[in-house]
Amino acid sequence: MAKLRSEKAGLPPGSLVPIGDVPPQATSIRTFVYDADQLAERHEVLPGEIQPGDPAKTVTWIDVAGLADVNALNAIGQRFGLHQLLLEDVLNTDHRPKIDEFQDQLFVVVKMLSTDADGAVENEQISFVLAKGMVISFQDAGGDVLDPVRERIRNNTGRLRKKGADFLLYSLLDVIVDHYFSIVEGLGEGIEDLEERVAVARGAQVLADLQDLRRKLILVSRQVTPARELAGRMNIIPSELIDKSTRRYINDLQDHTVYLAESITTFRDQLANVESTYHAGLNMRMNQVMRLLTVISTIFIPLTFIVGIYGMNFRNMPELEWQYGYYTIMAIMLLISLGMLWLFRRKGWL
Repeated sequence: MAKLRSEKAGLPPGSLVPIGDVPPQATSIRTFVYDADQLAERHEVLPGEIQPGDPAKTVTWIDVAGLADVNALNAIGQRFGLHQLLLEDVLNTDHRPKIDEFQDQLFVVVKMLSTDADGAVENEQISFVLAKGMVISFQDAGGDVLDPVRERIRNNTGRLRKKGADFLLYSLLDVIVDHYFSIVEGLGEGIEDLEERVAVARGAQVLADLQDLRRKLILVSRQVTPARELAGRMNIIPSELIDKSTRRYINDLQDHTVYLAESITTFRDQLANVESTYHAGLNMRMNQVMRLLTVISTIFIPLTFIVGIYGMNFRNMPELEWQYGYYTIMAIMLLISLGMLWLFRRKGWL
């Protein structure tokens, strides 16, 4: 279901058309309604069957996985008063991380990063809507990194069940950003390993690994850098939906994103140095080869001169009739070669 933005040309604003790579997965909904003492968890809920709790007493998390069913998303939007532009952004999986205000709601878009079996970095968009006593999450597919938050809700560990919906949103963003660390640290280890390999080896595989690391670093940077801006704006946005006590945690989240962004900048510079070292090593090796070839050519210049002289077809050349002429010329050529080799070695050219 991959579609381009250009396919929406001419459609009115708020048209619900999936943009980007949207897996053809059936939309599934599960809900968590909880307070400090009780939890009600439901799976495979239809949009019309969603029963949010009292926003003054409980927190409701509506967890939506799969964006293929546009009708289901539209039904959720109508049920909870979501703006059409908000739903349009939910279906656009090519959005950069951002935060927007819609009347009495906050809309947050962020990317989840993961690695597959081959080590390739994959990203999945997840959108959050924060309302009074409620968080709605929309993601492309069912697999995610949010299970630790679900387990904390189920097991009533930490302060999550004792806080409001804004703290739930912070917890979801925090676990996503925490997962960035494993991706970024893996890239750092890959760059350090590549530095060691470049120092002892050259070849197409080293260059291919270098380019692969650069692609991964660019992909991660495109998601982490906007996330830093998102956390910073979320920390200062004048919304009553975010409690003052929660802003302290959001400030810590911002610190994490700043650290990640700075780490990526450092890794980018480090990778550039690795590439420079790689090409410098190739140039040095080429220079060594050219120097050796130059030495060989220089040695053969006087030898070729001598051979050229005695290759002339003049009849009156005294040495041609000498009995030991051939052996003498060969000895002279050998002495010239050895003398030049000794001179080159003394000057450090060999």
